[in-house]
Amino acid sequence: MLAASDEDLVKIFYKITPNENDDFIIKINKSAAQLGLNHTQLVCALGFNKHIRDLSDIYSILGFRSYKLLAYRCNELFTTDTYNQLAIDNILDIYSERLEDQQILDTIKQMINPRLGNIETYIDKNDDPSHLFSYRMEVHSIYSANIVDKIFAEQRLKLNNGKFRLISDEVNAIVQAGFFPPSNLFFLDGLIPEEKKLLIENKHINADMIKNRLQNKAISQEERDLLEAYI
Repeated sequence: MLAASDEDLVKIFYKITPNENDDFIIKINKSAAQLGLNHTQLVCALGFNKHIRDLSDIYSILGFRSYKLLAYRCNELFTTDTYNQLAIDNILDIYSERLEDQQILDTIKQMINPRLGNIETYIDKNDDPSHLFSYRMEVHSIYSANIVDKIFAEQRLKLNNGKFRLISDEVNAIVQAGFFPPSNLFFLDGLIPEEKKLLIENKHINADMIKNRLQNKAISQEERDLLEAYI
């Protein structure tokens, strides 16, 4: 449904028969059940489909009086979901290159930071390996699909967020995206030692760079101990 044409959307919703007395939440839930989806999947599939803007007959079936209201609900659900209603496969579909509509992409870009923040808060409170795996896949996807830019990467590197960058191997994703040379990242004070270890083990950093970094007397003892092990 996410990438369906306008004709396909009309065919999909042709058999949906809502009860006009239901409120919009119930209308969405009932329609989603008929389509084998949950509430969030249906709203996001439609909200991120570039053809839905002109198909008022479809989104009105779900109780939305305007495309703006559908988009608002879609953005709210996408930003706050933490892989409970939208599985990682759904997220990867949303980030896929099939979404060529600039307005949708611009909207997604604005939501990535708050979305990742919500996921990180969830991860911080819950020990769930499946969420860690999904989070890692999502972070790599936003870089590999060219959804984010160098400014986004720079902002992420400035955050006191090393724990989550390490979980997602985000520094390696940034390198693969070509935003910064590995050597630039290696000399950043904001990267935690374990991130620098990954850069070394991924063959991005040579012995001369390590020796150069060790000359910096301001580095932490933890980083110094780690780097000296590679000399």
